[in-house]
Amino acid sequence: MIPALTDCLVVELTTQLPGPYCAMLLADLGAQVIKVEPPGGDPLRGFPPAYASVNRGKRNIVIDLKKDAGRAVMSRLIGRADVVLEGFRPGVAERLGVDYPAAKSLNPAVVYCAISGFGQEGPYRDRAGHDINYLAIGGLLGRADPPAVPPVLISDLSSGLYAALAVSAALMRRAATGEGCFIDLSMTDCILSWMALDIATAAQDPEAARGQFLGNISHYGIYETSDGRHISLGIVHEDHFWARLCDVMGLDGWRNWPSKKRLDRETEIREKLRAVFATASCREWDRRLREADVPCAPIYHLDELPDDPYIQYRNPFYHLVASDRSESRQVRAPYRTDTQESEAPLPPPVKGEHTRSVLSDSGYDDDEIDRLIQLGAVHASRTGEK
Repeated sequence: MIPALTDCLVVELTTQLPGPYCAMLLADLGAQVIKVEPPGGDPLRGFPPAYASVNRGKRNIVIDLKKDAGRAVMSRLIGRADVVLEGFRPGVAERLGVDYPAAKSLNPAVVYCAISGFGQEGPYRDRAGHDINYLAIGGLLGRADPPAVPPVLISDLSSGLYAALAVSAALMRRAATGEGCFIDLSMTDCILSWMALDIATAAQDPEAARGQFLGNISHYGIYETSDGRHISLGIVHEDHFWARLCDVMGLDGWRNWPSKKRLDRETEIREKLRAVFATASCREWDRRLREADVPCAPIYHLDELPDDPYIQYRNPFYHLVASDRSESRQVRAPYRTDTQESEAPLPPPVKGEHTRSVLSDSGYDDDEIDRLIQLGAVHASRTGEK
């Protein structure tokens, strides 16, 4: 962890993936994160591994924003916050009294980030959507023929990453100027940003941009091996990698073909590579190609990852045990530094686990906290703090 945000308090009013992922990334940078859940909870709790994967490092309070006393509690939290993060559909935050104008009136220097599918203004402002819809409108799904559902929620996670980047930049600006700001983050815009290479290509050659990126390169793809497994081959245009591949595969007559000729003979080469890869196992091809310094990698199922030497060396996985005794496998932040490793983060919280301590930190005494719980303005977990 790079503890750059240890003095930063983030109040997170989000559910599902984008906002929680953003807040977790900020927590990985040392931020104190208070996740505010509605009484019904985050719908992602219905998928416990998914919930746990994006909610470590946080404290949790349940607030009913439909009650006056609940909104009063929320106002105190916003007044303390450096960052407010929300993921409502446009207009909902205003109805609940937690939109940017309301937050700014309580805390003029607050950094406020609103994550939505299509932005806070514009023709699609009120349009319903999920990850696949943002990928469609952003052009990503159209890059495959036929279009297919990706195995990863790209828009959800990329928007969380961009939100964390924008919030971090806004905090740096605030440190220099003393001014907060409003961040309007569109999940569709995040996809457009990731499509920049394709969009630039299409501007020059619309027909070329209709094909799958790198899809016409026979030696950049996936091949089945004799044991029914698959291996990825990663030669783009490099002649030296191509020559080494030919040496390993016994294709002596092809080793001096330049990139242009290889593109012209794409079908012939692809058929030959399929036939040759089918003569040995995935492990054997991985060994031969790695020894020849050819870019390749076996394709793993998730349960095979811990057996790979790279995974064993980098040690990216660890376990956290929550207060309800549920256990989750976590993935470390993808950067390593020369600073001392920090202690393990807070485990994913149960609903309302830290309600009492969060309220106490906000200036409420025990009697006031009990009263708020009796009113139903806040909820506290029975398995959380006492």
